[in-house]
Amino acid sequence: MMNGVKLIWMTDEMYHSFFREYENDPDLCMPGQDYVRYEYCEERVERYIQRQHESKRVALAILYNDEIAGEIIFRNIEDHQFATMGIVLKNTKYKDRGIGTAAEKLAVRFAFYEMDIPVLFADTIQANTRSQHVLEKAGFTFIREDKDFRYYRIDRASDPARLTEEY
Repeated sequence: MMNGVKLIWMTDEMYHSFFREYENDPDLCMPGQDYVRYEYCEERVERYIQRQHESKRVALAILYNDEIAGEIIFRNIEDHQFATMGIVLKNTKYKDRGIGTAAEKLAVRFAFYEMDIPVLFADTIQANTRSQHVLEKAGFTFIREDKDFRYYRIDRASDPARLTEEY
């Protein structure tokens, strides 16, 4: 646990709880997209859960003081080679409190040492400067960008001492 933050396997019930309180961030719309307020729909969440189960993804719940604050997803997993990590916090209550940074640091350690993934990638939309800052605080290095996204990478071999510290 790091500052009240821990990661556990996401369950179907946890997804419903997460999405009941989820809010889209209006500052994170892709260029050309209009902001659409998220509304919970049980059937839509069930479809999302089904896609998670059918795809080769690992989903972890971010708990903050035992409340579901968000999720970490590992996708594009190539065993013992690389994966892409994504994070989402469910609403503004959990933002700007260090929760995302703590969760990403835990997730990096999980991928490196539990999943045996030596290289992690991440990406953010250009407008998501908060996520970019968090990735850099978690040890990711900016590698490139295009008109819509910024891309990051972290390697297990790059700084093993930092990743084995207790938080």
